[in-house]
Amino acid sequence: MTNSNALSELRLWSWWFAIGLLLTMLVVYLSLANIDLPQVPSGIGDKVNHMIAYGVLYGWFGQLFSNRPNRLIIAVSLVLLGLLMELMQGQTEHRFFDLKDAVANTLGVLLGWLAVNLGADKLLLRFENLFYNSAQ
Repeated sequence: MTNSNALSELRLWSWWFAIGLLLTMLVVYLSLANIDLPQVPSGIGDKVNHMIAYGVLYGWFGQLFSNRPNRLIIAVSLVLLGLLMELMQGQTEHRFFDLKDAVANTLGVLLGWLAVNLGADKLLLRFENLFYNSAQ
């Protein structure tokens, strides 16, 4: 599933991918752990957290895989992950299934897709270039 174009552009592609996997594991942990997370002060704060988490995940992986089929696989995978997390929460004693959370996860994926397609697809590359150019 690797994209040769992204592989040739990003010098640290493997590291960025590993960090993306760690971010994904963090989202899974925070989705299932029995902890209270800080909320955005509003009636929809929890939903904002969901949108941010899944938007960041899509934005991260969307930079690593730049062709359309791979980005579609990423989007579908993250939507399914969000739904799976909600189903698993329904099986715990300290969390519950909330369809609105699954919708917020999906909206986050869509916002990440939008950001990547509006120019945020080169942030990691720009960071690398800044780092490597200043080291030379």
